[in-house]
Amino acid sequence: MLLTEPVTVPRLALAQAWEWERVGAPHPVIGMVDVWLEDDIVGRFEDLTRQVLAEPGFYDLRKGRFVGEFRDLLLATANAESECYCFSSTSDGQSTATLAVPAGRSAIRYTVDGDRVTLEKIPRHRLIRTVVDYLPACPAADIRSFSVARSEYESGQSGEAYDLDLTSDYTTPDPVDQLRALMKARRIAGHQFYVASRVNRSRSVSMPLTAIDTIGQGRVLIYLQDGQNGDEITCGPGSHDYISGTLESTFQAL
Repeated sequence: MLLTEPVTVPRLALAQAWEWERVGAPHPVIGMVDVWLEDDIVGRFEDLTRQVLAEPGFYDLRKGRFVGEFRDLLLATANAESECYCFSSTSDGQSTATLAVPAGRSAIRYTVDGDRVTLEKIPRHRLIRTVVDYLPACPAADIRSFSVARSEYESGQSGEAYDLDLTSDYTTPDPVDQLRALMKARRIAGHQFYVASRVNRSRSVSMPLTAIDTIGQGRVLIYLQDGQNGDEITCGPGSHDYISGTLESTFQAL
């Protein structure tokens, strides 16, 4: 049985397996084989790939082929009826990516960190939540969800002296100025979420929903949605519950 515990392999090896099995276009989280090799090195690279994937039981060296369960896993990922994934980057240049898809009665989470990818089995009903829960620790901003017209936000700039005050109990900040102030806050990380669905081989992908980790204000979630008079920018607290709920609603609307 595959994935009785988390398994970590080189991302390049997983991308090569995806390419060999021809299961479809590479998923943006897993990526493609993005290295060029001299002809006399290709054979050695392919042998090493098979050996690396044989260690966790993905490849059968004696039979010279991938085991059926692993191929089924690749097919389930390539043709998933639902997906949630996220690309994260920090101010110091670190980046990770996470993908969760259903696979049989459970689900699989892929976590890419540098040149390694970890595969682990997760509960199917927590597909979206497990992607959100992988976020680094950061307190949610102490704000309520609000929306502003995109055209109004982009039409001008707030005054230089404007400072976002969330502590006052006698004034409500103007939503446009509030959003501009949050966008000017110093950032330590950003996380771009997507959900996707597939019906009759047609894949629909959401617009990105972006969580921003700021110094002083905490984490906020920002995304575009249709309003009565055009696009609206919605901003809310970056709590795990709020992000997960918004992603669930976005998925249902695809």
